[in-house]
Amino acid sequence: MDQQRHTQKQLDNMDKHSSATASTHLALEIHAAKVYTYSAFQKFKEEAIFLIDTCRTGGFTERVELEVTTVKDSSRKKNFEVAYSQGTRKASCSFTMVERTGILCRHIIWIFSASGIKTIPEDYVVNRWMKEYLRFRIFNSNGEGTENMQVTDEKQIAMSIMWSEVHEAVGLLRDKGVADVESFSAVIRAFKESLSPLVEVLNKKQQMEKFLNCTACEYDNVYTFNNSFI
Repeated sequence: MDQQRHTQKQLDNMDKHSSATASTHLALEIHAAKVYTYSAFQKFKEEAIFLIDTCRTGGFTERVELEVTTVKDSSRKKNFEVAYSQGTRKASCSFTMVERTGILCRHIIWIFSASGIKTIPEDYVVNRWMKEYLRFRIFNSNGEGTENMQVTDEKQIAMSIMWSEVHEAVGLLRDKGVADVESFSAVIRAFKESLSPLVEVLNKKQQMEKFLNCTACEYDNVYTFNNSFI
């Protein structure tokens, strides 16, 4: 965790002090330099550079509310289909790079640029690649955020990772609709219900043992008066 925090600080420092410079005249790349982290922009920049030299339009067809364009990619020696909706400014490519990485591929950038789009549509500015996105904190075993947690117990570490993943999942839901939020809540509720048989049910004697941190034989001579110890 210390190593992760150190790496994150290095990346944050790079984002703060490194100036991203566009290598092409594309308005989309200029916008990417402003909103993306340094590392994410380098990936976008590579796609933009390849786009100029390797992409060409190979054909065009129309489907219901979609424009499907074949983009010839000479660097990969393949053709890729890009389906684009002008109404929603959404696109999908058979290369599926944006689904895998959150970064637009050269083929979608080509179509967006040809359609006059000058800024990356909001749907494709993924939180984890934004400069100003609030970094998730590390969480302790109680779900409380902390910057200085030092743990060695394996269960504590596992609990911390679990809390971090839960908070990250909730953060990712900001990009989703109500149905996705409700589905996530249903999964959490179902898992919580599955744990109910595992909840420890203690009788009065067991509760006392747990409270005193000893077995029954060790406190047999302890007497109570008006429900208090004497």
